[in-house]
Amino acid sequence: MSDYSFLINRYPEFVTKDQFYRICHISKNTARYYLENGFIPCINSGKKTRRYKIALKDIIFFLEDRDRNPEKYYLPNHYNNPFLPGKIRRYNFKPRPDLYKHHYKLKGINDVKDYRQYLELQFADYPDMLTSKQIQQVTGHSTKTIISWCESGKVKYIRHRYAYLLQKKSVIDYLFKRELQQ
Repeated sequence: MSDYSFLINRYPEFVTKDQFYRICHISKNTARYYLENGFIPCINSGKKTRRYKIALKDIIFFLEDRDRNPEKYYLPNHYNNPFLPGKIRRYNFKPRPDLYKHHYKLKGINDVKDYRQYLELQFADYPDMLTSKQIQQVTGHSTKTIISWCESGKVKYIRHRYAYLLQKKSVIDYLFKRELQQ
């Protein structure tokens, strides 16, 4: 087992992903996989460059743990295999719950006594003309689905440049009728 204490003298307290993959002798892609999947605790700024800030003590712990049980850090079989097609080769990340913090799904008609009143209450804070993004926040439907409602004539809307402005009453009526049919 190696002693990695010499790294403390060579590197600062926090390092970037670029320094991390060089310290560990791994590829950039493998380093990104370890960071995005929580193998190594890091601070993710969300920027495109210099995105990760990793504590050196966490890297030393990672290297020692990797020496003790390397099977814990094996990559998935499909990951970065050059003989597989690109779609399969790329790792599909699981959606994180904080990505959907502004979106939620409406309750069903069986869960609420007066469903129309429930819908009106959900849309009460919004103006009479709604953008597809605002409807997405309330209903949880994708913008593509909401635009398909417009184009098929299910809701009343106005097209303003490239945006669809939907009438709130029309959206509530459509959602209510759709729940009655199910």
